[in-house]
Amino acid sequence: MDRAYSAIQWERDGHVGIVTLNRPEQLNAIGPELREELPDIMDRVAADPDLRVLIITGTGKAFSAGGDLEGFLQRSRSYQAQGGAIDLFSNSMSRKFLDMEIPIIAAINGAAVGGGFTLSLTCDIRMARFGAVFARVGLSPEYGSSFLLSRVVGLTKASELVLTARIFDAQEALSMGLVGEVVPEEQLMARAKEIAGQIAGLSPVAVRMGKRTLRHGLDSTLSQALDYEELAESHCFSSLDHQESVKAFMEKRAPEFKGR
Repeated sequence: MDRAYSAIQWERDGHVGIVTLNRPEQLNAIGPELREELPDIMDRVAADPDLRVLIITGTGKAFSAGGDLEGFLQRSRSYQAQGGAIDLFSNSMSRKFLDMEIPIIAAINGAAVGGGFTLSLTCDIRMARFGAVFARVGLSPEYGSSFLLSRVVGLTKASELVLTARIFDAQEALSMGLVGEVVPEEQLMARAKEIAGQIAGLSPVAVRMGKRTLRHGLDSTLSQALDYEELAESHCFSSLDHQESVKAFMEKRAPEFKGR
């Protein structure tokens, strides 16, 4: 990945990729540069067969403060100037995250509000200050959060968070099941890399199929979920990774996976 980025940093550690939002002076607000660069790096990650896990984090004191308010204002004025006709909002960036086959870990280093909050919902593992503050700037939830948030915390809690637009801390996020664990700031990336290493050490085939079945199950009936699991398990049974897992276990050695 030889492209030079200005709003993000890219790092690779073996089978683990790390994307860092790098606009600390704007609290990593999701402005035009991030909207252009994040989808690009996600396409590159998706096309790399050697990557098994992705970590996304931020520089400075915030994971992401959400949308760029100055950009919001300019866009609103532009709409008014042209008679109020607006372009349809696109969830294309969140689709890049949701369509990623490998697990994504959100190492939330600080406040994640608005678009930063909903972007974290598209990740598979969240480790956190949050806020569904759309109403504070006259907006409604995006990035798939209208589907994901209620399934993570329940409709009643999701309604309260969105309709009050209040900020809540990492401990409350943990208590409602929004994050899997809370770690001290100085240990955040080390812990994220530890979890990423555990995932990267497993069969890439099994991990990808595991993520697929969980996502598929979100909007499936039980019968549909069982059918999909049968297909996924048949695929895993036929993989070389499965053979290698069994052989390595019997031979008491570390497996060497090929991802097929």
